[in-house]
Amino acid sequence: MLSVLNRHVFSKTSFRYFARCASSDQQSFSMAKVKAPPVPDIVRKPPRVPFLKSLYAGQYDVEVLTYPETLNLERHKDLESRLQLVQNNCTQTSNVQQLGLFSMNIPYHSSGLNLTVTEMSRIFEHFDSSVFKSVFEHTISVDIIKTFGTPQQKSKYLPLFASGAVCSFHETVKASALPNQSWELNGSVNNSVSTFMLIVDGSNAFIVEKDQTTVTGNNLHLKQLNVLKENTIENIEIKNILNNGKLYKCCGLIKSLKSILQITVENVIKKERLGDKLRHYDSVIKTLSKALINIYTIESMIYLTTWMIDGFDNADVELEVASTEMYTRQAVTTTLRDLKSLYGRGSINEPFLSKYNDVDNLLVNLTNNIELSEFIGSCGVDYLNKFGCESNTSFLVSAFRKYKMKRDDPSLILGLQQYLHPALMHTADFAEYCVLKFQYGLEMSKTNGHLSIDNKILMELLSKTTMHIYAMTAVLGRASRSYCTGIRYSDLEMTIAEIVVRESYATLKPILEDVISGSYVADSSVYQSFAEKLLNR
Repeated sequence: MLSVLNRHVFSKTSFRYFARCASSDQQSFSMAKVKAPPVPDIVRKPPRVPFLKSLYAGQYDVEVLTYPETLNLERHKDLESRLQLVQNNCTQTSNVQQLGLFSMNIPYHSSGLNLTVTEMSRIFEHFDSSVFKSVFEHTISVDIIKTFGTPQQKSKYLPLFASGAVCSFHETVKASALPNQSWELNGSVNNSVSTFMLIVDGSNAFIVEKDQTTVTGNNLHLKQLNVLKENTIENIEIKNILNNGKLYKCCGLIKSLKSILQITVENVIKKERLGDKLRHYDSVIKTLSKALINIYTIESMIYLTTWMIDGFDNADVELEVASTEMYTRQAVTTTLRDLKSLYGRGSINEPFLSKYNDVDNLLVNLTNNIELSEFIGSCGVDYLNKFGCESNTSFLVSAFRKYKMKRDDPSLILGLQQYLHPALMHTADFAEYCVLKFQYGLEMSKTNGHLSIDNKILMELLSKTTMHIYAMTAVLGRASRSYCTGIRYSDLEMTIAEIVVRESYATLKPILEDVISGSYVADSSVYQSFAEKLLNR
């Protein structure tokens, strides 16, 4: 399908699209602190059924395909004006403080900007790697205090943080309860530019001033440090807060990946090989196209997830976040390897090398694929066991659908093409095929007694399918919305959506056949016997 992006289209049109997606050479603006007047808050809807979890229960929420707009007009204009000031100005912590961005998630009444997760994700795309960690940890710390802190703690610390005081986040310090309702902390953490530290241990968090610690080189030592009750936050649950943080990390990876892509494109334009321009080689065209497609897909998944978080109360998006994180890790790793290969042996130099190392450092902070696979599969199966419902269709209709499924020609009962632009009609059918076969595979696995969270190979297959279905949903919805509203280069977005869906279909078809037939069980026993012989030598 990459032949759709032929060299003539790629050389003229796509490089202009690269400029929009990957360019970092934007005009710098003054460093005047951004303190815009309050804009109307987003009206949240009541809680909704989680999208990916409900997929395991035989449902598919077609509303997601509309790729709804998260921000109202006032907030959208405010964000665009803020981004103009942020671009290329967030290379130092002092610059971030001057722009007031340490108060992004602090409420208006505490002198903050009160930004949504969508707005913060957009801004996180512009932070330089040198300041990303500080802003990220500060944002997580503020969220914990804002959500679980006492009224006294909020009134004391939130205005302080909004004024520019930085708070770091740590989970490696051990806390012990004392008889007088205070706590004793022991441990060491890395030194940073922060003034305060938020120490999390289990379900408790502790606010500590940096002056209370002992500094030794690059380390801060907390030895028998007493924390009073007034600086203790009890009964915290940070799962949802850390989920937001994972999206911010993915945004940071997008920023670095765009920079690497821009550097590589500039290198390809100038270079020649064997008397021909490097940009004319099919392998080079494919590599750059794949990088662009991966960036577009990751962005689509991130901002579909932030819509769920910002648009609904108590949104359950843990599977969406995990799928986005898993896709980001795999896509970024593959893209880095492929882009690096375009430079040739021994010809990699700055600035590519420093950007490459920045991405590597961010990748280390993402959850590994094995843990993500087990988490996605087990959460989906648990939801199926709790809330899975039987179909209300008649026996004859159900039997006919199973007959069609066995013939690999499922009845497309969801009608996904009705919710997308007509140009994506056939592409939507490929996506619906994968959804229906996935749900049928779950049904067959349950019937055959294979559907268990202890079945690690099945969990891996289910998680990979879930990830690709979410990616297809995100790119289809985004491309259709762009084309319908007449956004510039939306024709390329439609092509990207078609490529993503068809490649995902090609990847998932053999996986779904394995899930339905159970053939992976035999393969698993063979692998296990080989491993036992190797390990028991």
